[in-house]
Formats: sequence, C-alpha cells, structure tokens
Amino acid sequence: MKRVAHPKWLSLVPYIRPFSQRPHVLCAACDINTAQCDAPVMSLLYSSRSESWRTYMFCQFKEEVGMVYRFHVNEQTCINCGICMDLCPVRCLDMSRPSGEGTRGQASERQSPIPGDSAQRAWMMLTPVQIAPCVGCQICAQECPTNAITIENKVSQVAYAERGSLSYLPPEDGWQPLDAYTRASPEEPGETPWGEGRAWHVAERHSSWQSWRTWLGERKEDLRAPCQAACPVGTNAGLYVSLIAEGRYDEALQVASEPNPFPCICGRVCTAPCEDVCRRGEFDAPIAIRDLKRFAMDNGAPSKRKVTPPRHRRAERVAIVGAGPTGLSAAYYLARRGYSVTIYDAMPVAGGMMAIGIPAYRLPRAELNRDIDAICELGVELRLNTAIGRDVTLDELQESYDGVLLAVGAQHSQRLHIPGESMLTGVIPATLFLKQFNLSSETRMSGNVAVVGGGSTAMDAARSALRAGASSVQILYRRTRAEMPAQVEEVRAALEEGIQILELVAPLSILGTEEGNVSGIRCQRMQLGEPDARGRRSPVPVPGSEFTIRVDKVLVAIGEAPDPSFLPEGTSVEVSAWGGLLINQETLATGAPGVFAAGDVTYGPKTVIHAAAHGRRAAQSIHAYLSKLSPRAVTEMPEGEFETVSTLPPDGTVSLDLRPTPRELMPLRASAAAHDRSREFATGFTEEQARREASRCLRCDLAYLCPTIKVISPEQVVAARKNS
Repeated sequence: MKRVAHPKWLSLVPYIRPFSQRPHVLCAACDINTAQCDAPVMSLLYSSRSESWRTYMFCQFKEEVGMVYRFHVNEQTCINCGICMDLCPVRCLDMSRPSGEGTRGQASERQSPIPGDSAQRAWMMLTPVQIAPCVGCQICAQECPTNAITIENKVSQVAYAERGSLSYLPPEDGWQPLDAYTRASPEEPGETPWGEGRAWHVAERHSSWQSWRTWLGERKEDLRAPCQAACPVGTNAGLYVSLIAEGRYDEALQVASEPNPFPCICGRVCTAPCEDVCRRGEFDAPIAIRDLKRFAMDNGAPSKRKVTPPRHRRAERVAIVGAGPTGLSAAYYLARRGYSVTIYDAMPVAGGMMAIGIPAYRLPRAELNRDIDAICELGVELRLNTAIGRDVTLDELQESYDGVLLAVGAQHSQRLHIPGESMLTGVIPATLFLKQFNLSSETRMSGNVAVVGGGSTAMDAARSALRAGASSVQILYRRTRAEMPAQVEEVRAALEEGIQILELVAPLSILGTEEGNVSGIRCQRMQLGEPDARGRRSPVPVPGSEFTIRVDKVLVAIGEAPDPSFLPEGTSVEVSAWGGLLINQETLATGAPGVFAAGDVTYGPKTVIHAAAHGRRAAQSIHAYLSKLSPRAVTEMPEGEFETVSTLPPDGTVSLDLRPTPRELMPLRASAAAHDRSREFATGFTEEQARREASRCLRCDLAYLCPTIKVISPEQVVAARKNS
C-alpha cells in the first residue's frame, strides 16, 4: 500500500489511536493514550484470583518514569501484523515509521509473510520497537498470533506518578487473560471529513466507536456515547445508569424522562437499540439499559419527573389523528412549544398499539397511563371513540385547524395467501385477537392454537392465547429462532410459559372440517439457503418434508400494513402501492396543504421508540411550517431546552471494573402466572441487582471530559482544506 502524504490541514484533526483487535478502551473517556492523559478517570485493569490484590491505572504519567519492563520480539516469527501496537494501552510500541526514521527492522532482508511484502511497504517497519515506558501488562504477548513477544522485567520497583503510586508488578499467580477484550468491531471504516489523510492502519482495519461523527461538532458536549447515539430520541443512558449505580434514583428518573415522552413504556417494551451498540458487549454482555430504565421509573420519586411547560402560548391549533406513540409524541413536543393540540382516535383508549396490541402482563396499564397523563398535563386534549372518515372528515379538520398530522399507524394484518385462510372459521388476524383480548376481559380462546410468525406480535398473540384459555400454543416460524425479529426476552418468556416454537416450518394450507372449522395446518420444513441482498439467508423448502399439525385456531402474525381507506375521494394525500402515505422525507408533508403524516403509516410497522422519534420530527416540521421557517432552522427540542450533560460523581473520579461480569437477568414470575391476564410477568430488578448491573457501565458518556480530545467543527475542516 502506498504511503499517503498528509495534507497540512490534517494537523487540525485529533490523533485517533489504531483500533483493530484491542482492549477497546481501558479509560472511561476514550482510548487516546490512556496512561498519559489528565482525565479524572481510573480503571481497574486486571484482578488476580486473589481478592485482596488490585491494580489501578491512574492517569498522567510523569515523563521521567523509567522503563520497569522491556519488550522483546522474535524477528523470525513476527508477521508484521501490528496487533501488538494496536493493543498497547500506553502506546509504547510503534512500527509505522517511514523508511530511514527507524533503526530496527529496516535493514532486514526477510520478507513479511503477510500479503504485501516489505518491498511494497518499504516505509513500514518489519518489527515493532519500544518507544515509551512499558507497564508490563502482557496484553501484547498474550494476543500475539505467533507468540513472538516476550516481556522482560528489568527492574523490580514501583513507579511513581503525580497522582500517587502505580504498582504494575504482576501477582504471584500471574495476570488475568484479556482475550475477551480484543474482538474486532463489525463496522466498516466510514467516510471521514478528512478524506484519506489518516494513518495506514485506519484504512485497513475495522472502525472503532470513536471513528464516527463524535469527532466533529461545535462543542465537546456534543460528543455522544454509542448508546445515546443509537437511541432514536437521544436518551443519555450512560448518565442515568451511572446514577442508579450511585443509588441516586430520583435523578436517574429525571434523566431518563427528559427527551423521551414514554420513559415508563420504554422501560418495559423498548427494543433497546442502545444495547446493540453498548461497548460492554465487546467485553462480556451489554448493559441491561432498558431494564435499568424501568428500575429508575419504578423507584424514583414520581414528583421528580418534570415536564417543562411552554414559555409562551401560541394561537395556532393542531389536530392529530391517532393516539398511538407517534401521535402522542408529536402532541407532547408541540404542546411544549406552546401549541394547542387535539388528538382524535377511534379507540376507546389512548395509546394505539401500545394499548390494544401490547398485553397488560407486559405493559401494565398503570405505567402506560403514567406517560399518557404526563402528556395530557401539558394541555393536550384527547377525543376518543372518534374515527376519521366516520365521525370527522379530513376536510373538516383542515378547515378547523392550522395544521393536521396523520399518525394512524399500521394495524391491518397481512394475509398468508394460502388455501383455507379466508373460508374457515378459526383463522384470526393476530392484531384483531390482541385488540379483543386487551379491551375485554371476557375474550376466550379454546383448543390447540398455532401462531404463524416470529415477531413481537406473534409472541404477544401466543402468550395471550394461553392466558385466554388455550390448551396448547405452538409458534410456527420459517427461519431459525436466532433470526426471529422478536426480542430475546420475549422468546425466553414464551418458552418459560410452556409455548412451543417450531423453527424452519412454513404453512402450506389450512385444513378444515365439513362444518367449516379449522382442524389443522399442512406444513413444510425449510432450510436456510443463500443470503439475499441484505445478507439474510432465505428459507428454502425441503422436498418431501410435508407434515400436518392438528390445531383448532390459527393466529396470523406475519406483519401489519396501513389502512388508507379513511381518506376522502379526491384528496391530495397520495398513497403508495403498499398502502402507506407518501410524504416529503424532509418535511413529512403530504400533498395536501398543512397536512403532515408520520409513523408506521409512512414507513410500515416499527417500534415504539422509532415512533416517538418520528413524532418529534413531525412536531419539528409542523412548528417550522406554522412559523414559516425551514425545518433545518428549527431545533428538535423546544427552544431554550438542552439535553442533559453527563457529569462526574461528587468525588470527581470514576472507577471502572473491567473484570468479565455476567449480565443480570430480568426475574420472571413462576409459570403459573402465565394464566394471569393482568399480572406483570417480569418482576423487575431488585435494588441489589440494579446497582450491580449499573456498575458494569464503562461510562462512555464522559468522553467529552477527556482533555486530550480536540473537537473540530466542520467549518474549521473546510477552511483548512481551502488553505492547503
């Protein structure tokens, strides 16, 4: 690979440490030169099997600290991979100097065995050299793929730094291995504002969590931890998790509630995209962020949940059709901006699919209503049992209000399109059954039930059928359990309750009796074939594998779609081929003046947290429209409100325990509770569990406190490019 000449403006860009396989961040704030920065963070790097021994790495080495350990490499077995350089937590190794700048490894005639020999990489050293004090952690020696490295203890002494003594001598029983810390990230290198001017290893190796946009911004407070960046509404999970670890539950409740109109709801049913990117997951398992949010909402004082009232009331009135998560979220943010908001919904209860689709044993109605009541306290008016197209028309809303938002969701069940589906009694759309189950305690289900599908709706339908009186429940899914869209916790709960999951099974036809009732399902076994365009392996039928399952009811849960039949004839609101409403992707405006659409009705079924984020975007767009501004000129949060910024604990330090620690599992009630319609199946963390789980957090939210981070604004980069 050619050496890239660095442009002049690259000096503006902060140095980002190489990232391949390494103990991703031994510092809470970042992985930049951990032992030499001045951040108020200390990390428990290792622990021996003796509980009395601890080694802490404190920040800020003195430059005059001598080398207690020396690094040696076998030049005959070194393969020039650079992993040791990437892994070193104190950056004491280097092998990336240009030809002529190094004294070792340049004159050797030995060719590197990896693709691209030394002739093609004349500027890269063949073996690493020690350029700074080694602390004897043995990470490089343990992770070297060819065992070419040894660490030699030259001086048995304790090194002293400005903040106190540092003891890095290994205990008698040796160091704990850190191989669990060195998995490569699955992400590919992304686009950067500084083009190809970064070091060679950045272009060749995987992206770390710092390599994305957090390096660009106007202020350090804009730096976000991966969990906060992944949250569609930007909840500062790291802060409320750390507050729980400290026992400060009232403050944790306040932080969890600030940007999210549904903190109680999301603490129970959020799909937790934050956990998918949690860096703790690269060590052992992600933090149970959703379960800790629930703990904060259950244990913090309700009075600490402060919904900021608007500073000024506006004259404009907005109508929202649909009291689901998108409509309620939009109403919440519009009301906080001072608008008068009225929500229309055809159901007798507010909440949309949160109320009629999610059972009370998963989302207690008291918790659902806590969030809805907080929105209504802002002055939002609810008009239930009022269907658009039946009780009020879109034209009437346009005449009576300054803006209209269509947030009717996607509640129409998709069909299987197999023989017997439309002509037999006992084939029921899962959404219809869940609606009946959640609105009426008299809903009953008898006999053996089969549920077709693998998502959250399928799990809810199966578990609800059991509570409604079904003798047995089986879930049929055409892929494997690992590929089910349903959350792992939902699958675990279903199995705990005695529900059987048949993997790699697809229905061919529904069988019936002479009286027209369901008697069974003819199925075929499947196997996973080649990956499709999205990388997902498609199910392929296994020839000659047909079989029959005897059932009395079939619940179809293979997806939902919008129902645009409420629109009047001749409307300017356009409908796509799949039934969703067409909108301007930037403004969320439909073809009708002053009419906007958001949520599932525009993009298909998604999650509560995605609906909340889209509702906030809709409020932002409606505010821009009524204020005659560009949507980009309007902030997501109401004016004068800022996101919560993480701070250090009262003592000014953060201590991290990096020992592999199991994730706390949500306690579940005994399987006998499966027959209780309203009793919550998951009991919630105890205080001991919550604080233990929260203590596993690596505090990535403190990145902006690191004094070595230099935030570069886009304007600076552009100006530097022009100057160069």
